[in-house]
Amino acid sequence: MNGQRPVTPPPDQAVTREFEALLIAHQHRIYFFIRAMVFNPDDARDVLQDVNALIIRKRERFAAGTDFKSWAFAIARFECLTYLRRYEARRKVPVDSGLLEHLAEGAEDRADDTDAWLEALAECRKLLPDEGAQLLQLRYQARVPLEEIATRWKTTEGALKQKLFRIRNQLKNCILKRRAESNVDEMPFEG
Repeated sequence: MNGQRPVTPPPDQAVTREFEALLIAHQHRIYFFIRAMVFNPDDARDVLQDVNALIIRKRERFAAGTDFKSWAFAIARFECLTYLRRYEARRKVPVDSGLLEHLAEGAEDRADDTDAWLEALAECRKLLPDEGAQLLQLRYQARVPLEEIATRWKTTEGALKQKLFRIRNQLKNCILKRRAESNVDEMPFEG
């Protein structure tokens, strides 16, 4: 070293970076919280964008060192309720406010458990044959339409739907098995 002190960002930049890191680290939990109340995945992604924008606008109200997840979930809860009320008005479908509150309460618990489920999914995806992994990537990550994949792979949409059904079933069974095994491992010793 040349004797100079390392350059540290001004306090406000450090706080901003810390806040951004918290927001990024909680993205999947916030999404799954929203997804538990907003059933359409595209709508849930839209609500997530709105929630992220609100969180960023309200960042001055967050007290560093407090529970970021609870604060972010409170914002997400209100945005989900707003979305569901708009949905109700647009579709003229009554939505029971008691049901909405019940969904919101359960959503937080389920969102906390996402890490274990995502870890199990990652482990199970590694067990898929290359073709299955590639099909999942194209369909769900790249969002390539089935028709286009069928053309590329010189097969029918029906055949791809069957493959996707089998892959999803295989993943579901693998994930449930891994979660059951980990829940047994997490149980306290009795004896």
